[in-house]
Amino acid sequence: MLHDFNKTLEKLLVQQGNLPPTQIDISFEQPNGQWSARLSRPTLNLWCFDLRENLRLRTTEMTRSYNGNSASSTLAPRRIDVMYLVTAWASKIEDEHQLLWRALSALKRVSSLRPQDCEGMMRYQTHDVPLLVADTSNNPINLVDLWGVLDNQMRLGFTLVATLELDVQLSIEAPLVLEATIRMGRFDDPEAPRLLDEGREEIKIKPKPGQKPPTLPDETKRKK
Repeated sequence: MLHDFNKTLEKLLVQQGNLPPTQIDISFEQPNGQWSARLSRPTLNLWCFDLRENLRLRTTEMTRSYNGNSASSTLAPRRIDVMYLVTAWASKIEDEHQLLWRALSALKRVSSLRPQDCEGMMRYQTHDVPLLVADTSNNPINLVDLWGVLDNQMRLGFTLVATLELDVQLSIEAPLVLEATIRMGRFDDPEAPRLLDEGREEIKIKPKPGQKPPTLPDETKRKK
């Protein structure tokens, strides 16, 4: 669900904020020192740092579904507040400010997201997804303490809070790891530093949500 919401936010920023993917990167990684050292072009970072239930929206009402002469009752989904820290990263401070201001303008323009406008499993939400942008009045956050654990210099930024549904009775079959690494080498000497004349290769594959990561072929196929 969080991956689908990230894709929804990315699409919103590209379309509403006019942020061309060919010029601006959008990242959801933790903005620590190692991450920022790898940046090569202007980047907008949305780091999800907190999840908590919205107790004001909790309900004990049951939803019922009917199948012929039988009926089943289930608890309503829980409502979860998902909190992001939004920051901009560039080599020049004026570029950072312009990028951050454009992102703020794009997100402030949308007070809520309709499920049909979202990506992946987000489309099955039964409520609109409210967005609370740059407003910590109901839930004050100490950004100084937050940056203190990132091992990085504090940057100008703002918070984004979205309320998603968590269906505790929904069973989803999906891989827990969405990235697989395949290492290639000689089957008779796996530790050999070269693969024939082309050398060893390491390939990272990111399957689409819902797909299982690829597995290495068995030993019989490998020898062929």
